[in-house]
Amino acid sequence: KDVFFTTPAYAILSPKVAAMMLDDDSSLQGTWNCIPKNISPEMKDALPLRMKRLTKVLRDYLGSGAPTGDNFMITLGELCGENSSAHWIDIIGVKDRIVSHSWHQDTGCSCTEESDLVKSRYTVMLGFPIEDGFSGSGVFSHVIKLEHEHLAPEGHNENEPVLFEGTVDERYILRPEFTLGKEIIRYRDTDVLHSAPDVVYRQSVMRFM
Repeated sequence: KDVFFTTPAYAILSPKVAAMMLDDDSSLQGTWNCIPKNISPEMKDALPLRMKRLTKVLRDYLGSGAPTGDNFMITLGELCGENSSAHWIDIIGVKDRIVSHSWHQDTGCSCTEESDLVKSRYTVMLGFPIEDGFSGSGVFSHVIKLEHEHLAPEGHNENEPVLFEGTVDERYILRPEFTLGKEIIRYRDTDVLHSAPDVVYRQSVMRFM
């Protein structure tokens, strides 16, 4: 809700459409960034909180020493690297049935002319399983580790995924497990192909880029 109510494009939506987008089974996107561009370091501490609801949730469960919602989102977003797009999406996916893998890259862009791991853009996923105490797959995307970096074709629209056809031998498919202490995964989009799990078992997964 913090992202929804602080994204100008959503302010013009009708109440009916807004309710649909805020439904627990609907995906939502915006930006994880909570700091306006061109603001001086001295002014950052004086900024009003953007993630007010998230701040309350964190402090209700973790106590007064919990980070603010803004710090929580920014800390995860900064794992995307110095060339991040600041894009955020809350992904739900198809539940309760087996689906075929659809292998793709989100952008096929590393945002650097060379294979510079420091300056590259990373994808970060924060998982939310469908039940407490869960350990297993179905929360995070399934991935295939590529032998070599794969970039999108020249001229490809960065906002469109790079799609791959065909099936993959099971031995090459990695199914990251969610468990206590392993709530986050991080990878370069150019190093892997990924797909929604063949069986989704999550409340949602937040993707930071």
